[in-house]
Amino acid sequence: MVLINKAINEVTVKLVYYGPGLCGKTTNLEKIYANPKLDNKGKMISMSTETDRTLFFDFMPMELGTIAGQKVRVQLYTVPGQVFYDATRKLVLRGADGVVFVADSQSSMRESNLDSLANLKTNLRINRIDPEKVALIFQYNKRDLPNAATVEEMNAYMKPGNAPVVEASAIQGVGVTATLRAAVSKILDNLKNNVDVTLYEEPALTAPDMSQRAGVTTGSAGTPKLSMKTGERPAPQPPQRNTNTAPVVLPPEVFEPVASPFATSEDSASPFDMNFDAIEAAVDSTDESSAAEDDPFAATAVLDEPFAQPEPAVAGNGAERAELESMLANARSLIASLEIALDRAHESERMLSDKLARL
Repeated sequence: MVLINKAINEVTVKLVYYGPGLCGKTTNLEKIYANPKLDNKGKMISMSTETDRTLFFDFMPMELGTIAGQKVRVQLYTVPGQVFYDATRKLVLRGADGVVFVADSQSSMRESNLDSLANLKTNLRINRIDPEKVALIFQYNKRDLPNAATVEEMNAYMKPGNAPVVEASAIQGVGVTATLRAAVSKILDNLKNNVDVTLYEEPALTAPDMSQRAGVTTGSAGTPKLSMKTGERPAPQPPQRNTNTAPVVLPPEVFEPVASPFATSEDSASPFDMNFDAIEAAVDSTDESSAAEDDPFAATAVLDEPFAQPEPAVAGNGAERAELESMLANARSLIASLEIALDRAHESERMLSDKLARL
């Protein structure tokens, strides 16, 4: 959910790219990251598996102005498309404010698209996120292929409803920034209207069960991705496990849902009593011209200060240090949990490879 960091006067929103294996999620993020018009972006982090990669980077679209007097930072994630890495997908979805579902337009990928969409809705509910309220965008990718289904055929079985649909060919850079603009627009619209996407009837979040394993199906496994680095890729080595090491258990507060910082009482004024028209008019455009594809927020007006009385930053080095230390501890715990997931995934993969070799 939306994270407010008063120490650095920032609001962070999280956008996750979801979809079946090899549908183009990684290509979308790589095209966005390589966009020379996109400034203020952090380093791209890649967590590689044998058949897919999880990517992450963040950027600060300065053109969007501020929210409640604080700068906006957008975090972009991809998730592994394979069923085998479901535990990792659940972790990456935690706290998502928006989801881009990348569907493969090939007719043969219909079942894979439907399975992945059902899996998305299940994992959103597990993370106490309402799939009917979260900012959801559909991207129909690989429209350039000759065996691509028509948009009408895909709408018939994907059933996007009122969610925006963007046609794309991510490998060619077509529709990539239009998808990003539509997703940011939906997230801002939810913030504007104080939409609470939390499923309170779902059980409270707990540390994920990393011992759970799922089988690899023909439709989900895909083929290994080619490395973008030059040179021969070294052969994967089986992980070395220390059986004397106790498993890492994340503290419960890591998984507690973050209350909406924009919730207001009936007697108080909404912090979104601002003019969002300029923002929405800019980010909601889906112009497919080359200029729009180069710059995700080319037409966005700069809002220097939409609020008369922004919230003051937390004073005192002691408070700032305590908050930063707490955030650092939570980040390290999540990294440790992801490392355990990858370690066990490698072990399971090795076991499956051994079984296949003996057949």
